[in-house]
Amino acid sequence: MDYQINRFVINVPVENEKTGTDQLEMDFFLQPEHRKVILGTVRFPDGTPAPCAVIKFFRLKRPSLNAETTSELEPIGHAIADDCGQFLLGPVYPGDKIILKIFYINGTNIDLDNDPIKCTREPEI
Repeated sequence: MDYQINRFVINVPVENEKTGTDQLEMDFFLQPEHRKVILGTVRFPDGTPAPCAVIKFFRLKRPSLNAETTSELEPIGHAIADDCGQFLLGPVYPGDKIILKIFYINGTNIDLDNDPIKCTREPEI
Protein backbone atom coordinates (compact mmCIF):
# COMPACT_ATOMS: atom_id res chain seq x y z
CA MET A 1 0.00 0.00 0.00
CA ASP A 2 1.19 3.52 -0.76
CA TYR A 3 0.98 6.39 1.67
CA GLN A 4 0.67 10.14 1.51
CA ILE A 5 0.99 12.94 3.97
CA ASN A 6 -1.94 15.31 4.25
CA ARG A 7 -1.65 19.06 4.14
CA PHE A 8 -0.70 20.56 7.47
CA VAL A 9 -0.91 24.21 8.41
CA ILE A 10 1.78 25.25 10.86
CA ASN A 11 1.45 28.59 12.62
CA VAL A 12 5.01 29.66 13.31
CA PRO A 13 5.18 32.11 16.24
CA VAL A 14 6.29 35.64 15.38
CA GLU A 15 9.55 36.91 16.86
CA ASN A 16 8.01 38.90 19.70
CA GLU A 17 5.90 35.97 21.01
CA LYS A 18 7.44 34.16 23.96
CA THR A 19 7.92 30.44 23.39
CA GLY A 20 9.74 27.88 25.48
CA THR A 21 12.06 26.99 22.63
CA ASP A 22 13.13 28.04 19.16
CA GLN A 23 12.37 24.55 17.90
CA LEU A 24 8.92 23.29 16.92
CA GLU A 25 8.49 19.57 17.69
CA MET A 26 5.96 17.76 15.48
CA ASP A 27 5.00 14.24 14.45
CA PHE A 28 3.47 13.54 11.04
CA PHE A 29 1.48 10.39 10.34
CA LEU A 30 1.10 9.02 6.84
CA GLN A 31 -2.38 8.11 5.61
CA PRO A 32 -3.19 5.27 3.17
CA GLU A 33 -3.00 6.48 -0.43
CA HIS A 34 -4.65 4.74 -3.36
CA ARG A 35 -3.70 7.16 -6.13
CA LYS A 36 -0.70 6.39 -8.32
CA VAL A 37 1.98 8.33 -10.19
CA ILE A 38 3.48 7.63 -13.60
CA LEU A 39 7.27 7.69 -13.77
CA GLY A 40 8.71 7.35 -17.25
CA THR A 41 11.55 8.12 -19.61
CA VAL A 42 11.20 9.63 -23.09
CA ARG A 43 13.81 8.33 -25.53
CA PHE A 44 14.69 8.80 -29.17
CA PRO A 45 14.61 5.74 -31.46
CA ASP A 46 18.36 5.19 -30.86
CA GLY A 47 17.73 4.94 -27.09
CA THR A 48 19.21 8.29 -26.05
CA PRO A 49 17.13 10.43 -23.66
CA ALA A 50 14.95 13.23 -24.99
CA PRO A 51 15.57 16.14 -22.61
CA CYS A 52 12.91 18.83 -22.32
CA ALA A 53 10.22 16.71 -23.99
CA VAL A 54 6.75 17.88 -23.02
CA ILE A 55 4.40 15.19 -21.74
CA LYS A 56 0.71 16.06 -21.51
CA PHE A 57 -1.69 13.63 -19.93
CA PHE A 58 -5.41 13.29 -20.32
CA ARG A 59 -8.26 11.23 -18.90
CA LEU A 60 -11.12 9.91 -21.04
CA LYS A 61 -14.24 12.00 -20.40
CA ARG A 62 -16.27 8.77 -20.48
CA PRO A 63 -14.72 5.34 -19.80
CA SER A 64 -16.78 3.78 -22.62
CA LEU A 65 -14.93 5.83 -25.28
CA ASN A 66 -12.21 4.32 -27.47
CA ALA A 67 -8.92 5.73 -26.15
CA GLU A 68 -7.26 5.27 -29.56
CA THR A 69 -9.74 7.36 -31.58
CA THR A 70 -11.71 9.74 -29.36
CA SER A 71 -11.02 13.43 -29.02
CA GLU A 72 -13.14 13.64 -25.87
CA LEU A 73 -10.23 13.97 -23.48
CA GLU A 74 -9.97 15.85 -20.22
CA PRO A 75 -6.54 17.44 -19.66
CA ILE A 76 -5.26 16.66 -16.18
CA GLY A 77 -1.63 17.74 -16.21
CA HIS A 78 1.73 17.93 -17.88
CA ALA A 79 5.41 17.49 -17.18
CA ILE A 80 8.70 18.39 -18.82
CA ALA A 81 11.36 15.71 -19.07
CA ASP A 82 14.66 16.38 -17.30
CA ASP A 83 18.12 16.05 -18.88
CA CYS A 84 17.83 12.25 -18.64
CA GLY A 85 14.42 12.24 -20.34
CA GLN A 86 12.69 11.31 -17.07
CA PHE A 87 9.34 12.67 -15.95
CA LEU A 88 6.81 12.17 -13.17
CA LEU A 89 3.05 12.63 -13.62
CA GLY A 90 0.24 12.29 -11.19
CA PRO A 91 -1.61 11.63 -9.17
CA VAL A 92 -3.90 9.33 -11.16
CA TYR A 93 -6.71 7.23 -9.78
CA PRO A 94 -7.18 3.45 -10.01
CA GLY A 95 -9.53 2.67 -12.89
CA ASP A 96 -8.63 5.80 -14.88
CA LYS A 97 -7.67 5.39 -18.52
CA ILE A 98 -4.77 7.79 -19.09
CA ILE A 99 -3.68 9.04 -22.51
CA LEU A 100 -0.23 10.58 -22.92
CA LYS A 101 0.76 12.97 -25.70
CA ILE A 102 4.49 13.55 -25.95
CA PHE A 103 6.02 16.45 -27.84
CA TYR A 104 9.64 17.17 -28.61
CA ILE A 105 10.87 20.21 -30.50
CA ASN A 106 14.49 20.06 -31.54
CA GLY A 107 15.67 23.46 -30.39
CA THR A 108 19.02 24.90 -29.58
CA ASN A 109 20.46 24.04 -26.23
CA ILE A 110 21.81 26.78 -24.00
CA ASP A 111 25.45 26.31 -23.04
CA LEU A 112 25.34 27.41 -19.41
CA ASP A 113 29.14 27.40 -19.13
CA ASN A 114 29.48 30.11 -21.75
CA ASP A 115 26.19 31.92 -21.19
CA PRO A 116 25.47 31.94 -17.45
CA ILE A 117 22.02 32.85 -16.21
CA LYS A 118 22.20 36.04 -14.20
CA CYS A 119 20.13 36.71 -11.10
CA THR A 120 18.08 39.86 -10.91
CA ARG A 121 19.12 40.47 -7.33
CA GLU A 122 21.94 39.49 -5.06
CA PRO A 123 21.30 36.72 -2.51
CA GLU A 124 20.71 37.79 1.09
CA ILE A 125 23.49 36.88 3.50
